[in-house]
Amino acid sequence: MSFKFFFSCIVLASCFFSLEAHNRSESYSRFTFLSEDNGMSVQVVGTIKQDILNRLNPTARFISLQDFVSYLNNSIDLGQSCKLTNPVDINENLSLGMMKFFWSFECSYMPERIMIPLFQDFGITHTHIARGSVNGETIPEFMFSNNRDVWFVNTPEGQIAESNSYWGYLRSGIEHILSGWDHLTFLLGLLLLFKGTYLIIAITGFTIGHSLTLGLGAMNVLRVHTEMVEILIGFSILLLAIEKFFKHVFEFDKLFKNLFFSILALSPLAVFGTIEPVLILGLALFLTIYLSLTNHYPTKWLPLFITVFFGLIHGLGFASSIAEVGLPQDKLWQIILSFNIGVEIGQLAVALLLLGILGIFKNNFNYRVFYKIHNLMGVVVFSMGTFWFVSRAIGI
Repeated sequence: MSFKFFFSCIVLASCFFSLEAHNRSESYSRFTFLSEDNGMSVQVVGTIKQDILNRLNPTARFISLQDFVSYLNNSIDLGQSCKLTNPVDINENLSLGMMKFFWSFECSYMPERIMIPLFQDFGITHTHIARGSVNGETIPEFMFSNNRDVWFVNTPEGQIAESNSYWGYLRSGIEHILSGWDHLTFLLGLLLLFKGTYLIIAITGFTIGHSLTLGLGAMNVLRVHTEMVEILIGFSILLLAIEKFFKHVFEFDKLFKNLFFSILALSPLAVFGTIEPVLILGLALFLTIYLSLTNHYPTKWLPLFITVFFGLIHGLGFASSIAEVGLPQDKLWQIILSFNIGVEIGQLAVALLLLGILGIFKNNFNYRVFYKIHNLMGVVVFSMGTFWFVSRAIGI
């Protein structure tokens, strides 16, 4: 069975196999506790992205809207001291692609612990992040990773809850990298493309880049344009695969010819997609010049340059998953550090696993077979990068 046959099968399979990246299932809530003469009122505003709610497929579980409202009525447990005053109100913001839920409770006294089993029984790993304030004073936020987690509020145990929340963000960082197939595919591309010192430099560059923009994006110093970030992440994966298979054709004396064909290949995305012609020109120019440089000047600084550059873009993808939480400024750097450490732990674990698999193949097969396996993995990177780049560029 020829390698061309494998190539065709992988490319065709990628067209039908829907791989989701950056699609962690998350929802958020903000609690406002206010003291009153006869007790305490609690106002809760919950938010979830419309596309995440659609993936949870509530219509398969609830026959009517009233059934869904009844589910939401019972999705926040404040204890016996609190009663829901009105059915949950639902608001849909189509322009932002968000759904909002509003709960209103009356409590005889301040609740000490809260449970939020919201969407966590839908058969999908779902995370809920809650923040709150008591009479204007901010209390430690909490991440619910399962329906048994308890958020301690207004008690000495709250310090434990705060510590658990940091562990929750670290765990969320690990889960984010492990569930982000595009990040893992980019990492696979680096492992296939570089070896030894070059590989260490490349992974270091990726870490530097995404750590920087993760922090800046989460602090809203950089504004995250999610759709454009996703497109560029797909392009970064495709570029690694092109470098592996086609770098040798990029000669400086054919620079304008290669640039013309690169623009020609990308131009349909300007017609049928959302990419502006000037961005098409920029991507084609970057691709042509970078591959021409790597073909003639294989220095240690080029892997660092390319991986820092695309690490900056991937970092914005990481930042979008925590920026929406509305992170408290007084705990900002601890949360970002916890999340980033989680990302690095997950990335290192996957890199070691992939290197181990490649080592097993190399030690147990002759060079010819290993070369085919190596190229087959490269085809996977190529097909997945093409799929993500094109599908995101045309808005599928």
